[in-house]
Amino acid sequence: MATLTSPTCATIWEDGGATLMARIVGGAGTAITQATITSIARKTFDLNGLTPGTAVETSAPVVASTVFDTYQTDARWTVDSTGYNFRDTIAAAIFATGNHRYRVEYAFTPTAGAVFWVVFELQCQPVWSS
Repeated sequence: MATLTSPTCATIWEDGGATLMARIVGGAGTAITQATITSIARKTFDLNGLTPGTAVETSAPVVASTVFDTYQTDARWTVDSTGYNFRDTIAAAIFATGNHRYRVEYAFTPTAGAVFWVVFELQCQPVWSS
């Protein structure tokens, strides 16, 4: 049985990249690690674009580069003292339009069990000098 959660929301700047971080647990209720994830698929949607249901970007983030076996607590993580075990950076070119809302969907394929999703929604603020 899956647990439904709301997307994680954040504000970003037009023509600026986004580094998305999360503390993720799998279906068994334990933190994911590199050994428990087979692959990750990412799709980004411009929800205010002409075709909001069509991805403006798709990729396959490398598990070894985005999933951490221990929680990370560097200066970028300000949520709590426990840390994150997933971090992915999306290029600035993807967020080219200010005053648009973007949705980033990650599909995690675990080594055992069903695919699960982690979703972010980003409000892209305009930069007048961009």
